[in-house]
Amino acid sequence: MTAFIILHYKNIQDTYACIESIKKLDGPKKIIVVDNATLNQDEIKELEKMVDNLICLKENIGFAKANNKGCQLAVKEYQPDFLVVINNDTEIRQQDFLKRIQEIYKRTKFDILGPKILCKEGSGSVNPYRPLKNINEVNQEIEYQKKLVKFYKSRILYFLLKFFVYTKSKIVHPKVLKNGVKEKYNVALHGCALIFSRQYYSKYKDIFINDTFLYHEEDLLYHRIQKDKLHSVYSPEIELVHKEGGSLNVLFQKSSRKKLLFRTQEIIKSLEILKKEMAKE
Repeated sequence: MTAFIILHYKNIQDTYACIESIKKLDGPKKIIVVDNATLNQDEIKELEKMVDNLICLKENIGFAKANNKGCQLAVKEYQPDFLVVINNDTEIRQQDFLKRIQEIYKRTKFDILGPKILCKEGSGSVNPYRPLKNINEVNQEIEYQKKLVKFYKSRILYFLLKFFVYTKSKIVHPKVLKNGVKEKYNVALHGCALIFSRQYYSKYKDIFINDTFLYHEEDLLYHRIQKDKLHSVYSPEIELVHKEGGSLNVLFQKSSRKKLLFRTQEIIKSLEILKKEMAKE
């Protein structure tokens, strides 16, 4: 049996669509939704009809902590063979998705499995994830994010940054790896969809490092994979659709300067946590 943990935040229609896509899959499954304090009473009643468990948090505790609560409930109640942790803005369209996971596990004995991730617009998305591999890379990223904070704190500098992004300036990160056509081993995996085997969740109290609020959970997970000699697999044999756009242009269109400032400050906090974890070795 497979347990799905869906982290819900605000967009209820995406969550409904995600749940319906899971219900169509062949094989035994349980669906757990964790809400980061955004549902109203009507939405709660509707979701309670649709899923096996609904966890309504009293405050937004972020990605890692909220998903950990869902995973802990799944393990306690169901002892599943696999935990599938996915964002609410994803949909699964392979009816034999669960069978494919089982077949990949029989062949690879993975601790963590990542699928091929397709963007809604069909341009593809990132997996395997490109991680920060050492403290020097983390420090470089921290300095980059601190520069962005200065831009976001100033209306004038923010306007200039926005202008450069729209005119395709080089004030962007290097291109990351695209979805591969071949299976890859011991790689970092994108956080919008992760599949954990029983042998993984049996080793840890928390599926994710519990210290971050948002961002770089993938890097922390990859650091755990490397440190504890776990086996991660990227397989294009399984796939899902991720509706979120990946470009900075979309981000600027949908986000205010203050939201971007908050986002960047949270990224820096997560990077500092990652640096501390790396320094322990």
